[in-house]
Amino acid sequence: MTTLPADPNTLKRKSAQKKKNFQKNGGMIIRHILLSLFGLVVFTPFILAFLGSFKTGAEIIAFPPTLFPETWMVGNWPDLFNTNLGGTPRLEGSTSIGLIVGLFAFYAAFFLTAMSNKQTRKGLPRKIGLPISVLLVGAAGYGISVYLGASFDASLVLRVSTSIALMSLLFIALGIIAMSEPDWGWVVLSLIGSLLIAGVVTWLFAQMAFSIGGGKFSRWLFNTALLSVVRAFLQLIFCSMAAYAFARLKFPGKGFIFGFMLASMMLPGAVTLIPSYILIAKLGWINKFYSLVFPGIVTAFGIFLLTQFLKSVPKDLEEAALVDGASYFQIYRDVILPLARPALLTLFILQFQAMWNDYLAPLLYLNTPDMWVLNVALEVFKQQYVAKMNLVLVGAMVNAAPVLILFFFFSRYYIEGVSYAGVKG
Repeated sequence: MTTLPADPNTLKRKSAQKKKNFQKNGGMIIRHILLSLFGLVVFTPFILAFLGSFKTGAEIIAFPPTLFPETWMVGNWPDLFNTNLGGTPRLEGSTSIGLIVGLFAFYAAFFLTAMSNKQTRKGLPRKIGLPISVLLVGAAGYGISVYLGASFDASLVLRVSTSIALMSLLFIALGIIAMSEPDWGWVVLSLIGSLLIAGVVTWLFAQMAFSIGGGKFSRWLFNTALLSVVRAFLQLIFCSMAAYAFARLKFPGKGFIFGFMLASMMLPGAVTLIPSYILIAKLGWINKFYSLVFPGIVTAFGIFLLTQFLKSVPKDLEEAALVDGASYFQIYRDVILPLARPALLTLFILQFQAMWNDYLAPLLYLNTPDMWVLNVALEVFKQQYVAKMNLVLVGAMVNAAPVLILFFFFSRYYIEGVSYAGVKG
């Protein structure tokens, strides 16, 4: 059996195809190598700082510098958490931490349980359920005032301003539920349960903050993590509700209000710095977490980002839910929020990073060691431990790691959320 000779044209095409594939794969390999080298160069300071955290102080400042430590000082990391600048914990600061976390616990519990998926619209009528709910919120405000007075003998101004601020936020949640014609018997039960959960969480986190200590690195890390997470989640709740109203609902003056909100983004922060400080000082919120959470609970950028994203959600889903008898709040909670997950994660990453890296506002409003966040504390820590650069580098690593880890795991959602928000609108 004889084998026919291959067609020269076929051989030439195969040879050209192999050459083309080789060039394509070779170009891709070269691009990957160049990008890897570029990434290595960009991360070189971080890598050097990380390796320096395992060196001795003398080895860090030695010349010529070395890449790897001669002896790996793993004990630098636990030594950092054993440092103490001498500050003592204060009940005044710990209670502010507890109340802020309790507020978030209330919103999470109330919004998840206040409306059942099967609304009977029977049982407790509105004219009875609404006044009972209002009285419960008023009792909660009075309880907050009593709690502050019993914890550290708070001033009347602080008790009144804090109670009114928290009661206003509780009334907002109640008002949103009330507009959806709920089962008021279920709302009252949900409100009681949510207030009890918020009270337990408030006491638990206040005691936790007090037991950690004052001028310790563990307390600064606790303050920063708690403040960043709680404020970012509260911004998600309030910004998403406002964005849903701007993107889906029709009400008089919507365009003017939205434009005025966007115009507020053009004001530099330095313009409102002094008036904000005067207002916070008059309310008695200096050196408390209220000064950083309440003014920043809603941001114009967050509303704009989520509004642009929600405009891309098909209205057919909302109309189908309305036909099935769902209220606007049920549509917001069960339809809109799951679909807006990329934009919500994007906003959470941005706001978490903004609070974690914030320096000016914490420096301005928080002035005792037990209330410092990492950025402020590291500046003071660097001055106190100027001879121990290895501990300073460990602190810098702890400060930088959470943001990098968060972005690494959720970068896909971040890019997706930004691309959707930028295309639609």
